Parts: sequence; C-alpha cells; structure tokens
Amino acid sequence: MTEQQQALSLDSKLLAEDAVYSRLLHRKDDRKFFWVAIGLAIVAHAVVLFLRFPDIDRTFVPEQKKVIVIKKYTPPPPQVEKKKIIEKKITKKVPLPDPTPDEPEPIREPEPEIQPDPIPDDMDVLLGEPELPPPSGPLLPGVGGVTNPIKIEEYAVHPEYPELARQARLEGTVILQVVIQKDGSVSEPQILRVDKANLGFEQAAIEAVTQWRYTPAEQNGKPVAVYLTVNVQFSLH
Repeated sequence: MTEQQQALSLDSKLLAEDAVYSRLLHRKDDRKFFWVAIGLAIVAHAVVLFLRFPDIDRTFVPEQKKVIVIKKYTPPPPQVEKKKIIEKKITKKVPLPDPTPDEPEPIREPEPEIQPDPIPDDMDVLLGEPELPPPSGPLLPGVGGVTNPIKIEEYAVHPEYPELARQARLEGTVILQVVIQKDGSVSEPQILRVDKANLGFEQAAIEAVTQWRYTPAEQNGKPVAVYLTVNVQFSLH
C-alpha cells in the first residue's frame, strides 16, 4: 500500500469517528444509530490494525569525512662510520742482565788466513769487468748507443713505375724493412705494408731499394748492421 492510500484510510477513519461523536452529542436517544456507529468504529480499527506501514529506519548515521594527514618527510640523520682505532703497543726490548758477570769470557784463537796460490809468471792478469761479446744479429738505430745510417744520394735509384698501375692511373706507397750491413749495402728486404697490392708496386720498390747505399751505423766507433724501415712513394707527377 502506498503512502497516499495510507493517508486516505487514516483520514476516513478520523471522519467516521467525528461523525459518530457528533451524532452521539446531538442524538442521544437514537440507539440504532449508536450501535451502527460502534460497528463502524470497530471495523475502522480492525482495518487500521491489519494495515502494514513501511518501516522507518530511525537510526541516523552521520556522514564520516575522510581526513588525510600529510606529514613532512624528515630524512634520517647521516650515519657516522665508526673508525676502528687500532692501538699499537710499542714494546721495547730490555736486555737481560748477565747472570754470571764475574766469569771471564773464553779466549778464542784467531782463525788462520787462507793464502791464495801464487800466480804463475806466464799468466796475464785482467783487472775490471770483461767486455761483452759483440752481438751477432742486426741492431736497432738509437738503442744502446747505435747511430743511424745515412743514405748516399748518389746511389738512390728511383723505382720504375709499374705499367699496370700507370694504365689504371693509380698511385701507391710501399713500406719495407731492410738490413743495412756494415759496408752500407741493403739486404733482406721485407714488405711491411702496401696500400694497393697486386699492381707491381712491391717488386718495383724491392728492386730499387736493394741498389741503394748507406753510410753504415756505428756503435762505440765500430760499424754494425742495423734494421731500417724505408718508405717508397709511387706518384704519377
């Protein structure tokens, strides 16, 4: 039943009671009307008793507001490393007293010196450090007092330009390692690097350099064989 219907039923009940009371006040002698009014009142009360009214929740829960607390961040204090203090005990040796200071020490006889054998008259005596034997292989210029060999321009033969490289209009560089002998000749040529291979630069450079001559390198005023690096340029101009 809706709230509007409940309100109408309640109004009808009140009107019926008012009508009964008003009739009772004005018409006391009418017994028939009295009993009719009593019956209507009983019926009205019975109807009200059997009606179901909606439950009203009388508990009021106040709205809870959320409170956010913001705390300022405080960094923890820096930890101080505890340095371990190492105590070094200084000990001093104390000489022990001689338990028998009055006793004389034993007399030790000096050991006899060993006399070397006499040197024969026919043997030469060398004083000082012996000289090291001369090295057998080539040395490096600038190491151990070795001087640099000097190229003699009269024997500086220019290499022939390879025909294949000339036709292709290509230039190149060949780096050789050679040995400058004691007489200044060039031997043992080895190719270290060539920027354009298989064009004839290598063979042309070897044929030219092996004809060159140098003033030999020296060590302690004596000529020695040394290694030397030679660059050979091939240019069309």
